[in-house]
Amino acid sequence: MFLSERRGRLNAFYLIESRAKSRATANRPFLLFGDKSYTYADLYDRALRYGTWLRETMGVKEKDIVALNSMNSDNYLFLWFGLWAIGAVPAFINYNLRGDALVHCVRKAKSNLMFVDPAVAEALTEDVRGSLSGVRIELMDEKFEADAIATDPVRYPDETRYTNRGEDVAILIFTSGTTGLPKAAVVSWAKVTVAGGFVPVWTKLRPTDVYYTVS
Repeated sequence: MFLSERRGRLNAFYLIESRAKSRATANRPFLLFGDKSYTYADLYDRALRYGTWLRETMGVKEKDIVALNSMNSDNYLFLWFGLWAIGAVPAFINYNLRGDALVHCVRKAKSNLMFVDPAVAEALTEDVRGSLSGVRIELMDEKFEADAIATDPVRYPDETRYTNRGEDVAILIFTSGTTGLPKAAVVSWAKVTVAGGFVPVWTKLRPTDVYYTVS
């Protein structure tokens, strides 16, 4: 982590990039979702395509915070890493939130762009949309996916992702709001790095092991 700090390369994008370019890991499965399988090379390619699309079509800039209101999916992950690829920050919105709680989280994140899973789009009532009139809302539908994938990938310069402080924000998450409105919590690059290194050691993971997650 110390070396990454000195080089301004704390962004976990570089971990994906290194694995995507290594002969030993490029074609190793990174994600199994439904009947689809994505390798590290696939993820890297999608991250660059989604990142380029976000920057060139959606106007997202480095340090921008973009709200993601979605259930778990492959597209959710590609958006997440696409934002990291261009130095932007994802804000994970609890897709169970409705009304004032949903509006509160998007405002607290200071996002002017939110991507919404069609499966939870019913949360976008007229009142919610009215309260978020300054926020561009985009559905993560088939057209969105096709447009992002069709974008020619660009690997922007390292300066785009430059971050050399462990306390800098990598992700914004929110509490469940059981004792009032949800509160924003910063997941820093230091936390991402330490947790990412600790969990494989703690769980004694091997390179061939597969996480199985039920949502």
